[in-house]
Amino acid sequence: MSEEMETPVTANPVSEKKDNKPLITMVIGVLALLLAATALIIIFTCNGSCKTNTSSNGSQGDVRIVWVNTDTIWGQYDFVDDVKAELAVYEKNLQDKYASSVTAFQNEYNAYIKKASAYQLSLDQQKKKEEELGQKQQALQQLDAELTQLLVDEKTARNMEVHDSIVNFIARMNKDKKYTLILERSYGGGILWADSSMEITSTVVKGLNEEYKAIKKEKAKAEPAKE
Repeated sequence: MSEEMETPVTANPVSEKKDNKPLITMVIGVLALLLAATALIIIFTCNGSCKTNTSSNGSQGDVRIVWVNTDTIWGQYDFVDDVKAELAVYEKNLQDKYASSVTAFQNEYNAYIKKASAYQLSLDQQKKKEEELGQKQQALQQLDAELTQLLVDEKTARNMEVHDSIVNFIARMNKDKKYTLILERSYGGGILWADSSMEITSTVVKGLNEEYKAIKKEKAKAEPAKE
């Protein structure tokens, strides 16, 4: 398989009111920057634990901020390896399907050339066959596009499946609200540096693999025995 229309802008002759959207957008942007800066200040000054007013009645509470390296998780999570293997099989099946169609078309084309070269076809027969081959070639191109999209959709769905399993596990792990904030650190992400004492990646990876191992074991028990 092989791997903007500009909207015309018109003046409004009825209303001459000024558009406040640019101002609103600027205010929202400034607020977002302030919130991001505040989060970073907390991270660098708390060193994993600090005191602040977190309860609704104004009492003091612990704020615990930790982070996980998602690149490491995706590299060490056993479920990811299984998904990659399953996607490889899925892609191979699609490639085989396309290759089979291409081979069939090539054989038909070669047979036509052989007959035409041997003057076994009239001009009308040649014209009709060429039109038929042209339609089949277009169908091959369409099949290529469809199979490519199927592969993209499957990869997207499986990646989301892995992502959701990680997020859901972390939520369950933190059901007792031990951590106030769990940040994600990855290559090219928004967190450029974080104190290693605040990292819980290894804990998450261990928990994910233990849970996944148990899930696979239960699935194996549920599957009928192969003769």
